[in-house]
Amino acid sequence: MDEVKILTVIPVLDESKHLDRCLTSLRNQTFDPQRHRILVLDGGSSDNSREIAEKNSILSENHGGPVIEILDNPGKYVSAARNLALENVEDATHMFEIIGHTWVPEDHLQLRVDDLLDAEQSLGRNIGSMGSKIKPSEEINGMPKSIEYALHSPLGGSGQFAHFKGRETAKSPAFCLHRVEAVKSIGGWDDRWIAGQDHDLNHRLRENDWPVMRSDVSFVCMSKRSTLSGLWGMGRRYGYWRMRQLRVYPKRARLREFLPWIGLISVSLSFILFFLSSDNSNISGNFSMLHVFSDIFFFTPLILLSGYFGVLLTASIAKSNILPNPGIFLSILTLHISFSLGLLTGLLPMKPPINERIKSANNSKNKGRN
Repeated sequence: MDEVKILTVIPVLDESKHLDRCLTSLRNQTFDPQRHRILVLDGGSSDNSREIAEKNSILSENHGGPVIEILDNPGKYVSAARNLALENVEDATHMFEIIGHTWVPEDHLQLRVDDLLDAEQSLGRNIGSMGSKIKPSEEINGMPKSIEYALHSPLGGSGQFAHFKGRETAKSPAFCLHRVEAVKSIGGWDDRWIAGQDHDLNHRLRENDWPVMRSDVSFVCMSKRSTLSGLWGMGRRYGYWRMRQLRVYPKRARLREFLPWIGLISVSLSFILFFLSSDNSNISGNFSMLHVFSDIFFFTPLILLSGYFGVLLTASIAKSNILPNPGIFLSILTLHISFSLGLLTGLLPMKPPINERIKSANNSKNKGRN
């Protein structure tokens, strides 16, 4: 088996708040620095992200760490950065995909490589992509902690935030260690997608018979949104790009993504039918046959709404408490509403929603043509 060589790929755009911590954690890895190279791709940062990357490059060189290179990313967005990295992969066998507001434990890469090789030996074949676990931050409290909990809840986050144990196949693993051969075989990342590009890549890997998995052998810490307004923006943006992908690949649709819309339509239709079947309706005479079902039309929305909010209340009970947490409740509700609205806007010929985290990213040339 060929020696594993890793290219860590970090797209950045105004990441000065977290980038130093990210790069420090990567240049201090126990993994052989001679087999590890870090590529920072700057999408035109207006803060001092580039200076932070250059400082870490010098520190890494002076202390015998991995080579850190900085390249301009004219395409600005993540998919363009990763394709640019693919063009500069040199002799690396694997690409570690990460972002500037994350950090990892010092043995992360070594554990990931050992685990990957063990998995490939068990399967008897090469693995296209092996994802990691995202660990909830333990340094935050208040609303940021509620949002963190909501994202990791089965009702709140997508597959990448899911709680799991061991090693398993996955549809949307996070922060993957990709085999370069596999990524090249499918043409790299689709730069039409400003969000959801990794989900798309892993889907195409599976379609081309490359195993896609995830493992809890290590974890990635990630700075997430800290306010409901930020969470709202994230939900809208991800919903929009999810619908854009579904318009191109409708077979990828999942029922759970549309449950809020199904519930809203069911409740609205029940209210309308109840009104039409009511004795107080001026037009009820034209719908006399509906009187038989009047009670059903009345209780159906009540049952649906009670069930939905009951599930939210149950999900908002944190492990350390026996009472519902209002912050978690509002966070999950915000995610459901914003993502659903994003799905709706994704059907329309509209510009993408603004990036709520990085204002300088809001000049997308994709005006909804997909």
